[in-house]
Amino acid sequence: MQISSKHLESLVETVVLPFEKLIIEDPKLSTHIAPPAIAKLHNMAVAKLSVYIYSDINRAYSYIQEGAKAHKENHIPVESLKEYYTLYFLLCREWNKDHLKTNAKFEENIATIEQFVYEAFANENETKAEFFDYDSEVINADLTKMHYTDEQKISAQDFHEEGSMDELDIQDILECSDALQEAISDTYTEHDKGYFENVNTRVKSYAVILEKNLEFRDIGYSLSKLSSLLEEHCDSLVNHEKKKALLVILNAIVEDLIAWTVAVLKEKTAIDIHYLDASLLSSILQFEMMILPPKDDEDDLEFF
Repeated sequence: MQISSKHLESLVETVVLPFEKLIIEDPKLSTHIAPPAIAKLHNMAVAKLSVYIYSDINRAYSYIQEGAKAHKENHIPVESLKEYYTLYFLLCREWNKDHLKTNAKFEENIATIEQFVYEAFANENETKAEFFDYDSEVINADLTKMHYTDEQKISAQDFHEEGSMDELDIQDILECSDALQEAISDTYTEHDKGYFENVNTRVKSYAVILEKNLEFRDIGYSLSKLSSLLEEHCDSLVNHEKKKALLVILNAIVEDLIAWTVAVLKEKTAIDIHYLDASLLSSILQFEMMILPPKDDEDDLEFF
């Protein structure tokens, strides 16, 4: 399977993050999805589903089966699920039109998953057109909310003037940034277990602080996911067959994070404090998919 890094990032930016923001903040689902532990899991799940619909329909089908089971076990109201699955497929089709000039294979995969969702959740005698009410005013209003415009961007200067982040937290992040830069940039460092543990300690510190601030929640959740991966696979990373490639991605993630920290929290020059959200999550998604062994040779996902 192959997916370009550019397409992966645009999928995250225009489908995953807007979709997640809407459902986490919507009171109809907040009791089910808003708790941080669930929100982090759901965030990455939607990202991986989007990649699988793009690149591997069998994995996507399996993934949506797991999701349907989880939804039923958590007793999430079907009416809410109908609305949000409708929104999700609308976003996917919109992305396909804008970025792939309506790729026939991607459209076919969306239709396949759409049919499975309908069969899994529709009431008896409910038609597909009734289940996915694509012409609903509510659906179209929600879709409009998910289009991130230039007018919605928050500059670093404006963010600091609002005073919505504690100065002590900012200082903690800047100190952590310096320590992380030192840990990652030492060319003589042995990339052993201690190295990955040290990097993880700094990443976890970032995540804990950023998750507390609503504006930086997406970055905090992404870093929390990276921290979990580093902790869970610390031993295997030392001798991983793709260690060199994993280190390249990890270094790129850290460099991007440090640059964002400088532009947003130190020099306050960033035009948009959310400019890193999509690329960070997509890079961490690449890291996860590379670190996990494929089920077979044909399952290995390649990024280019």
